[in-house]
Amino acid sequence: MRFGNLPALPWYLRLFAFLAIGGVMYAGFWYFVTSDTRKETKAMEDEIAQLRPRNAQLQIVQQNLNNFKAAYKAREEEYAELKALLPEQRELTMVLQGIQDRARGNGLVLTRFNPKEDLQQDNYSGKKIEVSVVSGFAGLRAFFEQLAHYQRIVSITNFELKQLEQQSLTKTVNARFDLTAYYVSSERLQSQTPAPNAKPAAGGAAPAPATPAAPPAK
Repeated sequence: MRFGNLPALPWYLRLFAFLAIGGVMYAGFWYFVTSDTRKETKAMEDEIAQLRPRNAQLQIVQQNLNNFKAAYKAREEEYAELKALLPEQRELTMVLQGIQDRARGNGLVLTRFNPKEDLQQDNYSGKKIEVSVVSGFAGLRAFFEQLAHYQRIVSITNFELKQLEQQSLTKTVNARFDLTAYYVSSERLQSQTPAPNAKPAAGGAAPAPATPAAPPAK
């Protein structure tokens, strides 16, 4: 069939001819022109299918890492709070000086402030001091109330209270007690300090850094 004869054909034959020509052109375009694009698309789809499981694993690892960072920060804050309560051995002199200043500030006269043997525990130590004071009852009570709210951990044991034979307005009782100021040694502090480069354990679990155990209640 020649193209010059198309006008003489019925309309439905002409429509069929145009559809056939268009189908051949589309098939040639789809096969020859888009073949490279289809190959690239197929390769990208295969790569995406391989990356999806890895991406899911990375999301899990990232979530575990975020959980570990949050837990590590919480442990650091907790450790800082405990460290404030339990000073290092080199800070012990300042702690004891602060206790003496509080005693004098409440009108107590220190007649004895003698260090005794140290108390050694697994995670902390204690410096025991034998203390004797002369004061009024109100001043002694105020001193003990201050120790109860002291930022450092101290304890009072073996308390004895006697009334003075010769009294004055500010001196009516003699008190004797053992005061223990707790601290952490430098060796224990180094072994318990959280490692700055700590990494989560297998499976994403976050290791909890050790913290000093609390001494007996005041």
